[in-house]
Amino acid sequence: MLWSAGAAVALALLTAGCSPPELQLVAVGQGPQGELRALLRPCSGAAHMEEVSIQHIADETDGADPEVLDGWSARPPRSVTGELEISLYAPPQNWHGAAQPARKLSAAGFYSVDFVIGRQETQPRSIVVKYRGIGRFEAADVEGLAPGQWWADGKVMSRTQFREHTDDVC
Repeated sequence: MLWSAGAAVALALLTAGCSPPELQLVAVGQGPQGELRALLRPCSGAAHMEEVSIQHIADETDGADPEVLDGWSARPPRSVTGELEISLYAPPQNWHGAAQPARKLSAAGFYSVDFVIGRQETQPRSIVVKYRGIGRFEAADVEGLAPGQWWADGKVMSRTQFREHTDDVC
């Protein structure tokens, strides 16, 4: 019986070690013209940002409304490092990926924004993930924010407060 309990603990530790950490390193806020932006802030000295994605998660969708953001995934150029502010609705033009044009958020469910820090392997073609920067929000959390305010880790903060938060997380 004692051996079985020890084996179960060892197995749990091995399994837990397989997932890369998820760190609260994404904020969402209003840009100067009122457009929604994502602020991605990897830990200092981080490797290249391999992928950025935005996903809408809901039991019910606004599938009939083509202007509602459903999500996208894209790979930034190798030159992209450090803090980055991008549109929430589409990846930058020089990134590899595609997105349906969107202009608004769905009131149903929530959104997840994440980026992957790691390195690309060629054989087999895959990404070795060091960690994932994440941020989650609902439309109601961000649509009333004033320019200069950011929603991160479940609360409103300034850009300076967000930078201090990410320094603590890293």
